[in-house]
Amino acid sequence: MSLDVTDLVAGYGRLRVLDGLSCSVPTGSMVAVVGANGAGKSTLLRAIDGLIPATSGDIRLEGESIVGVPTERLAKRGLAHVPENRLVFPGLSVRDNLVLGAWSRPRDTPFDEVVALFPRLEPRLDQTAGSLSGGEQQMLAIGRALMSRPRVLILDEPSIGLAPKIVVEIMDVLARLRDSGELAILLVEQNLSAAFRVADSAIVVSHGRVALEGSPEELMRSPEVREVYFGGLDAESS
Repeated sequence: MSLDVTDLVAGYGRLRVLDGLSCSVPTGSMVAVVGANGAGKSTLLRAIDGLIPATSGDIRLEGESIVGVPTERLAKRGLAHVPENRLVFPGLSVRDNLVLGAWSRPRDTPFDEVVALFPRLEPRLDQTAGSLSGGEQQMLAIGRALMSRPRVLILDEPSIGLAPKIVVEIMDVLARLRDSGELAILLVEQNLSAAFRVADSAIVVSHGRVALEGSPEELMRSPEVREVYFGGLDAESS
């Protein structure tokens, strides 16, 4: 497995958010993480990336534990994190935002490959990132993460606030990256239909634990998933 999380406990001060959560993401696969607000989805990504400490449990990247490894060193070890709300540098150009993403691999940057993935960015390379639309900023945030040539890509709500057409474009790029066979993708997403269209498997997080797991098709048939996301309606009729 490229990424293995085992019995992870983490939170903020005395507040325990993750309570023994486990999941695995093999290379060449995309795993979606879904659940209600406050379930622990974003906390999971922050713990993986070292932004908050793990109280107990283990996180392994390419078979080696990364618990306690500083965030800046994780990028050099093959982990890239696309945070919620994109967090691009608005006063810098699109080009400079991408170049900053390669700080851990300055001699081997996939600049042309990344721009080719997101054709909307090419004519805007010299614009400031703050002048881009929300969808273009999300593409830039993903492109910036890819500049480090990661082995594991984790994304927090990449579809939030975006038009459906842009969501489809972004999810299609993630599917292409997965299909390259060189990347493991862990996708936290509230847009269930978008995530399940491209994910190989999914976990439903509730109260800091994995409540359900399986293929998107299996989970869409689950009464628990229909209740949370479709108000008890049959998913096919919603």
